[in-house]
Amino acid sequence: MNNKRPLAFVMGRNYTTRLTLTRAAGMAGCDVVLIQTDKRKSRVQKIDRSSKYVVACHYCPEPDKELLIDTIMQYSKGEQKPILIPADDYAAATIDEHLDDLSPLFHMPHANKTQGEVLKIMDKDFQKGIAKSIGMPVAEGWVCRFLGERYDIPAEVKYPCYAKPQESYSAPLKHLQKRCNTREELERLLEKAAKSYRLPYLVEEFIDITKEYGVQGVAFGKRIILPSVVFKDSSRKGLTATGYIHPISDVPGLQEQLTEFMKRTQFTGIFDIDLFESNGKFYFNELNTRLGANGFALTYGVSNVPGLFIRYMLGDKDVVYDGPTDFKPLSFASEKVIRDLYYDGALTFKEYKDTLRQADILSLKYEGDNGPYDLFAKLDRILPLWRWLRNMKKKLR
Repeated sequence: MNNKRPLAFVMGRNYTTRLTLTRAAGMAGCDVVLIQTDKRKSRVQKIDRSSKYVVACHYCPEPDKELLIDTIMQYSKGEQKPILIPADDYAAATIDEHLDDLSPLFHMPHANKTQGEVLKIMDKDFQKGIAKSIGMPVAEGWVCRFLGERYDIPAEVKYPCYAKPQESYSAPLKHLQKRCNTREELERLLEKAAKSYRLPYLVEEFIDITKEYGVQGVAFGKRIILPSVVFKDSSRKGLTATGYIHPISDVPGLQEQLTEFMKRTQFTGIFDIDLFESNGKFYFNELNTRLGANGFALTYGVSNVPGLFIRYMLGDKDVVYDGPTDFKPLSFASEKVIRDLYYDGALTFKEYKDTLRQADILSLKYEGDNGPYDLFAKLDRILPLWRWLRNMKKKLR
């Protein structure tokens, strides 16, 4: 290992987001220690591990937080303070829970340098309060709490509604988020959720969405950098498959509004904000205190914004955005999500290939770091029959 280059730790359960951050850190001059927190080992874990920027890799399966922290602490005695970069909510929450122990030894995201503050701003109800305070529309919402043996549902809940865990860092819970048309449907969802999750549930009025958006940026307390906005197109299970990345100036007033929002969090780190449009109004949906799944579009297509966070952590406190602020919209596609849409039968083989060929930016294929895409393509030749058989079994059921 070359100790002259600073170390960046990229940790999380999703290999595509880990890979984006690994490349961002590598391009910013760091060697990368990869920590994979997937609950089970699989072939796909080799994909981001094959990046040329990775110098070491550890497997710390979720939810063993103690193992994750112990693994990080093995690197606490180097010549330079390493940088901790979470790739998902679980990793972000874990390091924030241990900020007092970690921050003297590592550079890391934080909110006002206070342990537990990032956890606080990860709470979706808390986020909506900030959004309301600056005049951003939000969906009306209610909180269901687990009392005794079941969740209590407020009588004021309006149907149809959309239910989701109030926090998202304890486990991947996409399968426990859904629209409920009646109280009975909501009761069944919460009964199912209670088997593995008993923290508060956020229930929001269901709003017909015209368009979804994502804004990636970096915050240094009161100084916020917001270069772009993602216009999302197709998706699968909450993950965006295709879309376009635009200058943030293409949505007038959005930069000023989100800058004020982020200032009130006092957050320092990489972030992602989800928004949606309905009847011509932009609604705040949620803030993620880490890079979003569409972060590759900004990082590969416009500017290495995660690299700005790294430069700031390494001592350049006057770092400024030096990328373009006015550029032609760029199309992007996620090879993994597009492939899954094809296996699900939502795309023909021609549509699958045409979508990838026509995209300006891809999540895995990136010039200068060919290993991850080459391995993805190799696995893609092995898996199709298994995926096809699995989907046929689902259809027969």
